[in-house]
Amino acid sequence: MGLLSCCSILVVFVALLEGVFQLVQNPANAKAAIEKIVELGGVPKEIFNELEVVDETAWVDILTKLNLGIAEGYMHGKIKMDPKRFLRTLLNGTVLGSRRKDSQSPILGYIVQLIQLPQAIQAYITNQQTRERSSRVTKLHYDAGNDLYEAMLGPSMSYTCAYWKDADNLDQAQTNKFNLIMRKLELSPGMKVADFGMGWGTAAAYMHEHGKVDVTGVSLSEQQVKWASEHLTKPGLRFIWQDYRDHCEDPKQAGTYDRIYSIGMLEHIGFHNFDNFFKCIKILLKPEGLAVVHSIGEPDFVPMSDDFLDKYIFPGAVIPAMSTVMPAIENHFILEDWQNFGHDYSKTLAAWNVNAKKFFEDNPKAYTPEFQRMWEYYLVMCEVLFELRINQLWHFVLSPRPTLRERITRQV
Repeated sequence: MGLLSCCSILVVFVALLEGVFQLVQNPANAKAAIEKIVELGGVPKEIFNELEVVDETAWVDILTKLNLGIAEGYMHGKIKMDPKRFLRTLLNGTVLGSRRKDSQSPILGYIVQLIQLPQAIQAYITNQQTRERSSRVTKLHYDAGNDLYEAMLGPSMSYTCAYWKDADNLDQAQTNKFNLIMRKLELSPGMKVADFGMGWGTAAAYMHEHGKVDVTGVSLSEQQVKWASEHLTKPGLRFIWQDYRDHCEDPKQAGTYDRIYSIGMLEHIGFHNFDNFFKCIKILLKPEGLAVVHSIGEPDFVPMSDDFLDKYIFPGAVIPAMSTVMPAIENHFILEDWQNFGHDYSKTLAAWNVNAKKFFEDNPKAYTPEFQRMWEYYLVMCEVLFELRINQLWHFVLSPRPTLRERITRQV
């Protein structure tokens, strides 16, 4: 085929794409396309009973931006709905939220992947969590202000999945989580421990008090380090505003820690950096040390975040899959234990949403109505994802090399 013919085909293809783009800019056409996709994709027709479109341009947004279009439509008042009922109807038993092809109607999954293909290709070939990019999430999300977080998270100030076994309330469930990790670390008094990510420092404070250990928290969030330093710092408990990579590259830190743990940080590392992350932990650990990594996970590898979460909540975050985590673990560690208790995150998110709504009711002018609806959509969306086990919660217990140890006791 000659160059002229190839150019002609390209021109025709671009023209067709332009024609399709113009066609779907018409709300009626966009709505009709969505109805057809729903029919072919096996989504219950009742999904249309779960939302009221106030502004017809919302159909265009939904078709062209998928979940981001739905979320922004709800945020800006173009759509009225109960987000939980809508998302349960949309995701329960369908291929949405999963890359698996075992559905009776997999066409919907292919359509979504086709729409997301440009972003997926970019995510494969670019590193979203370089040193320069890693601070985006802290500046947008974790450094946004502590008033909402203090009300939403409660006394534990823990912004990760709680452990609800034998717990009647959020704070007890979060304390259970701290205790579970402490037991998995097999702490002994006087040990030197590092907390990568650290949140607001409350897990480190728990380890310090109940494990009688020296703890150093390391975080990129300036506001979290400031809060922890003001509220929790004491002899043997300190917090550092620093990139974890800088901590690892400090020669004075090599082989100095008996234990290292990370709670809810792996999601922000990025799969391109997993090998360096686990290598970093191994460099810092003593030969007989242990590490515990607490992370959201999902059963299918998706190289990018959901567009809504990436834009408004966690820019650059990518949920790990076993296929991306295990090669890095195999390179540097012995996997001593692995646990999944992801359904507990649905209960945690539901409790956060109750607290957040109460805060917004008591402080109606603290955040805009658009922000309040955005926050609700975020919490409810994540709750449903964990409720349906599309997202999970993993604990890895790791040892850096063969060493004389009778066994790791399974903690549940």
